Amino acid sequence: MKLNKGLQMPDFTYLSPYKDEEQTLYSYMEGQKTYVVFLRYFGCTVCRLDLHIYAQRMKEFEAKGAKLMVVLQSDPAVVKDEAPRGTFPFEIACNPSQSLYKEFEIMPAKSKLALAGSGIFQLVKKMKAAKKFGFEHGAFEGDEQQLPAVVLVDENGVIKYSHYAKNLADMPSVDEMLAKI
Repeated sequence: MKLNKGLQMPDFTYLSPYKDEEQTLYSYMEGQKTYVVFLRYFGCTVCRLDLHIYAQRMKEFEAKGAKLMVVLQSDPAVVKDEAPRGTFPFEIACNPSQSLYKEFEIMPAKSKLALAGSGIFQLVKKMKAAKKFGFEHGAFEGDEQQLPAVVLVDENGVIKYSHYAKNLADMPSVDEMLAKI
């Protein structure tokens, strides 16, 4: 089922790097607007940059009454080892089985070339920015060709915005995300 605008966002369970029991999306949302961002895995250099940018700008989401959850194909132990509790001011939802990506039809690219696609110049720019922050590639997990996606869910669980990336760099900026809240 694709997560399209106007649909009810399905509640789902996920693993937390910081809690022993499974968690649920709706419990995390607590009736607040929430962005759910599906990235690749914690070791991905571009994903590390995105996590850093979200952390730096989280107060702007909060000022608009919104929460943020980032779903990764990572094992919770990998995230916990590299990013102890408190590293990120938002929820990290681990889905190493990639079941959510399959359920919500967030497909991998057909090839590494397609993963970069028409966003190759933007991707190179992001890689340079990641290097400036000292981010390097970590452990490989999940599907190396996984494409990202993002949805904005309102207080009632209705999807208000949905974007499935066509390449790794085809994601809305934080400014674009904030404008949609």
